[in-house]
Amino acid sequence: MDANSLGPRRPPGPAAILLAALVAAGCATGSDTPLEDVVVRPDADGRDGVDGGDAATCPDACPAGQHCVDGRCVSSSCGVDGCPGGEQCCEGFCTNTRNDPSNCGACGTVCSPHGDSCLAGTCSCNGAAACSIERSCCPGLGCIDTMADPLHCGGCDTVCDAEVECLAGTCGGSCVTGCPDVPHGTTACAGESCAISSCEDGWADVDGVVGNGCECPVTAEPEGGETCDTAIDLGSITEGGTALRAEGNIVPADDDDWYQFLAVDTPETDCDEFFVDVRFESNPEDQFAFTVFAGDCATNVCAGDVLFQYFTDCSGTRDGEVVGECPCTATNTPGRTICEDSSKTFYVRVRRVGSDISTCEGYSLIVTNGSYATPAPRSCPP
Repeated sequence: MDANSLGPRRPPGPAAILLAALVAAGCATGSDTPLEDVVVRPDADGRDGVDGGDAATCPDACPAGQHCVDGRCVSSSCGVDGCPGGEQCCEGFCTNTRNDPSNCGACGTVCSPHGDSCLAGTCSCNGAAACSIERSCCPGLGCIDTMADPLHCGGCDTVCDAEVECLAGTCGGSCVTGCPDVPHGTTACAGESCAISSCEDGWADVDGVVGNGCECPVTAEPEGGETCDTAIDLGSITEGGTALRAEGNIVPADDDDWYQFLAVDTPETDCDEFFVDVRFESNPEDQFAFTVFAGDCATNVCAGDVLFQYFTDCSGTRDGEVVGECPCTATNTPGRTICEDSSKTFYVRVRRVGSDISTCEGYSLIVTNGSYATPAPRSCPP
């Protein structure tokens, strides 16, 4: 089925000429690579970036016999007399466990990723308490859930693409980290990212977001209606007849719902009252629009809109010719048009507008013939 997105709606405008001069119609619209963990070394006075200069980092590995101190590789060892000034010997090097984020409070106690500094032998995140085990410390931001935050996915400042979730620390999830369990559905790897693979009966994925699974409960709809050839027949409607109605939902989001109806133009000899109107009775958050086809599935007379009108109950002239059928006559009469039979079958295709879906609610359509017409006589559109 055609899943092309529709353009923006237009405000209701003047009707346009359709098919013949006697008939008028109008419609209106309305970095993917996680940041590597780094160890930030305190300044000489034990405070990161305060009075003692900016904090710095050592290269990935200092040369043999050297140790990273205050962001510099220096020669150091515990020596036979131990470490001076209350420092401790950790892996052969002296360090102050009161401010060393790689040996905070004790040798081998590393603050990262839950803290970015060591204060008085306790790991800290931006001067506050260290983060819980579920969160990582991002400098200047605090504790972040890097397993789920699309702005810090897998590491601080690693941003996922627009509308891509952070799943298990990877943008979109992956076959490596595993796709998550989701409500009312299952997931599978699609390329390098996770996607909804199936939904439980009675549920549908409408918004395309993996994390909330199959979020919309759906009710059974009549068989057919997926194509113009299988359009659901709403019946026929005469001038002043009982309105035709249809209710439905578009699931999945790129689906189409097709309907057809016969608009009957009853015989007249003075003023034709034929006025077909198609519109939404309910269109939650304006998420639905329709296209109308006249006579067959190819003659598009109204695309991507929320209002369609097709009528003959007017009078006027166009290019020097008399148009409209109110008044009209059964035989040729100067200054008047013939009362033609404008009966026609119409096909209506309903679809969602765009991809920004925020509601699970469905739509309802109403088709009338004459109900919305202004009292005759009235002028035909130019």
